[in-house]
Amino acid sequence: MSKITYLNSHLHKFRKEPEYKVDLEDVEALAYYDVLVREDKKTTKIFMKCFNNKETYKKLLNKLPDHVDRIGRFYLITTYWLCYINYYHYDTFGDEVNNCLHDIDQEKVLLSSPHFCKKVYYYLMRPDIV
Repeated sequence: MSKITYLNSHLHKFRKEPEYKVDLEDVEALAYYDVLVREDKKTTKIFMKCFNNKETYKKLLNKLPDHVDRIGRFYLITTYWLCYINYYHYDTFGDEVNNCLHDIDQEKVLLSSPHFCKKVYYYLMRPDIV
């Protein structure tokens, strides 16, 4: 192998990561929590109503129907929290997510992983010591 160093292979170190700003269509698409069954329009409606009213993820948790399973709840709360801070508090989004990822010992946001959503859920539900 030659010792040619391609400039393009080193540029990715210095490229700024693209910033992601969520919009309402993205939020509604993320409210669909189970790919194996049809969309639960009632849950999506509750999710979007809470989001538009700027309610906390704990209020959303109280309003979710009983038929939503534990994994669905983990996903919905994680998604709601991430969308909420991205949409309404974009200036602190990076810091909040980095704090969460550091505390749960993860490197990336993986909404498709039930294990990740469970860790974030318990991170968000931990008792705050005053």
